[in-house]
Amino acid sequence: MTHEQENDHRIQAILASGIKIPPMPETLLRLNTLLNDADAGPAELAELIRDDGALSGAVYRVVSSPVFGLRAKINSLPHAISLLGMTNTGALLRSEALRGALSDPLHTKALERLWSRSAKIAELCVLAAKKAHLREIGADLAFMLGMFHDCGLALLCKRFPTYAQALSESETWPDILEMDHRHQLSHAVAGQMVAKNWGLPDDLIFAIRHHHELSLDNELVAAGLNEKALRLCAVLNFAIHLYDQQFALDDHEWDLHWANETMRRLEMDAGELANWESETHLDDTPK
Repeated sequence: MTHEQENDHRIQAILASGIKIPPMPETLLRLNTLLNDADAGPAELAELIRDDGALSGAVYRVVSSPVFGLRAKINSLPHAISLLGMTNTGALLRSEALRGALSDPLHTKALERLWSRSAKIAELCVLAAKKAHLREIGADLAFMLGMFHDCGLALLCKRFPTYAQALSESETWPDILEMDHRHQLSHAVAGQMVAKNWGLPDDLIFAIRHHHELSLDNELVAAGLNEKALRLCAVLNFAIHLYDQQFALDDHEWDLHWANETMRRLEMDAGELANWESETHLDDTPK
């Protein structure tokens, strides 16, 4: 079975299981229209989200964080958007819309843990992309990568309570790949389906689908990935490593596989990698 055939098989398995891919929220449809309007700016975007506490609150929260390196005092929502920039604000709002669309009152604790971890990894992806000086990976794309990379888990939690139970009850981050194997499903494929349905960039869709793939570059390129998508995978796995390292979590996969893979895909040496590790961190603790 080829890589593409295997992917199609997993997509069919997810659809056959009864999992429903959420449609793009109306707010996100309006956001996409506005972002594609060359005449629209921070004032128009602020007007769109002003009455949505979750979206406007997210803008204030992120613009005040150290991740984007902004130091100015914020005096209004349009001002906050202008400081973040329309592209970065758009990435943030897409991520918040995703959280809303995949919410589930039956599994609040599990999803809070998922999004808390994803948000921190998203910030680390931004910091890592800046540190690597990857011009083709802007802060907006790096942020969405971290927020969306495990979004398929939210879908699987809705349909298979064992996923939600593991996220809620496990003291450490559960072995998601083992759970996928047990259910003959794939959270990465589920995430790919959400990202594609929501019209996210192709490179981001591929990275979500393949971020667990190791040493398969030729096959992955044949399946549609380009070097940018492979670098996105490397940035994400480095960010996950930083998260695990900073919060003293199990990090054996990094030592076994991803350290060498990251250096290869980003064309860096062990010294540069060590500098990244010492200079890239969050001033926070996991929820």
